[in-house]
Amino acid sequence: MMRFLIALFILSPFCSYAQEGKRFASNQKFYLNGNSTIIGNSIVGTDAIEPFNDDSEINDVLKMEYIDVDDDPSTFSSSQANLKLPDETSSIKYAALYWSAVYKYDKGVRRIINYEKMVYQGKDERSTNVNSILFKQPLGNYQPITGHVIYDSYETELFEDTKPYVCYADVTSLLKNSSTLNGTYAVANIKATEGYVSGGVAGGWLLYIIYEDETETAKYFTTYNGFVGVDKTATDIKFKDFKTDEIGDIKTSLLIGTLEGDQKYKTDNCSILDAEKKSFVLLSSNQRPGNNFFNSKITIEDEPFLDRNPNSTNTLGFDLLKMEIPNKNNNILSNNSSETTIRFKTKADGFYLFFVAFETEISPIYLEGKSNEETLVVFENEKPTEIVDIEIKEESAEILEPKSDVSKPVKVAQTSTPKPKRKTGLERIESLKSISIPNLAKGYYLVTNVFSVEENAMNWMKTLEEKGHTPKSYINPKNKWNYIYLANNEDASAIYQKQKELSKLDYFQDIWILKINF
Repeated sequence: MMRFLIALFILSPFCSYAQEGKRFASNQKFYLNGNSTIIGNSIVGTDAIEPFNDDSEINDVLKMEYIDVDDDPSTFSSSQANLKLPDETSSIKYAALYWSAVYKYDKGVRRIINYEKMVYQGKDERSTNVNSILFKQPLGNYQPITGHVIYDSYETELFEDTKPYVCYADVTSLLKNSSTLNGTYAVANIKATEGYVSGGVAGGWLLYIIYEDETETAKYFTTYNGFVGVDKTATDIKFKDFKTDEIGDIKTSLLIGTLEGDQKYKTDNCSILDAEKKSFVLLSSNQRPGNNFFNSKITIEDEPFLDRNPNSTNTLGFDLLKMEIPNKNNNILSNNSSETTIRFKTKADGFYLFFVAFETEISPIYLEGKSNEETLVVFENEKPTEIVDIEIKEESAEILEPKSDVSKPVKVAQTSTPKPKRKTGLERIESLKSISIPNLAKGYYLVTNVFSVEENAMNWMKTLEEKGHTPKSYINPKNKWNYIYLANNEDASAIYQKQKELSKLDYFQDIWILKINF
């Protein structure tokens, strides 16, 4: 089985690694009313068509071959999964396709030397063109896609036994322009080793989708990707840039894609920090025990996701999941939370992690501050609020969309519009849309927090006073919310400088500016 553990996405300043292929980095970030889903499937197994449902064997002893279910002679590997979005879905906000596999050589054999030593052998050369695959949407034909190579260990000294890789393509435009979203998706021609590899062969693909739905609560979504080896030392990932609602239950989810050793072997786990108790709580479910969290399954919440072909219950080293984090009585993630930490650890059964998404319900007030043209959070060296560029040096991935002649594909750039020149922080403040608040002086206001419950607003003001500040407040008659601010001035530059000064304090990292009564 594999002797490495892969770290998830991470905010790099807050994470530690034991072995690093590609450091996890932020890929996307969204604040909206909506939800997400994930589908996918493995691309290697013991049979090209039949599902594998045996959990008694370890992957090392199984002879692997490509799964190929599409009855299409032009593909050498293919698997399928079905998507069912809610009827209330208004639009696709983001869609990402990932594929990853163990690929040390094209074919490997296993030999026993002197009746006691097992040796895995193969021709130590293979293609480096791992980012070219085929993608099929419901009622459509295969489309060639050339994605980003996030990481390929083949020409490195890392992961010598397995030589895994991971690739990514933004397919948002394809889904946005599709007349049919629900139905069968297929991915073909993903490369992997056939036969045997020390630790076992594994590979698969996932399609992660964020969709807008006004019937859903306000949420924060963030995705990370990379390829990192983690040993027995715990790997901690700290999430920030959100604020949960001040009242009510808080729902939070993790979505993860990994290559893992075996369903049979145990000791890998995933846990979340209980901030109040300052200790980590193991995550577990009926499908994912606390001591064998990554166990070669594809699950959504606490149910196997079997609406796919083949629908193996043991995906032989490929793990995919969406899981709501247990948060009874908000004992893990409480009201008004603005950060949390996830920990990954193993003792023996390692795994490669290449994709993680974190999402949580947030305050609708916080959503307002992130999503409209009347509010602005500005920091020095600021990055865009909604989309953070992936840390990949290659040019933008391309989708090759065939016309009548497949041999002459048309290149469709995934980034459909050029990025405009970024305004300076001061220019952005001055260009804010002004809002009207009766009986309030004209000016730019430095807002620290907003509350719908007056008692919570008073408690926050008291906290600020104890820290030596002089907070003030006003009520917006439009939404009846209590806005707590520290400064106001008709001079935008004065407020901008004050914001940069205060944002260095941990409890003021998300203060924002409102332009009022201009």
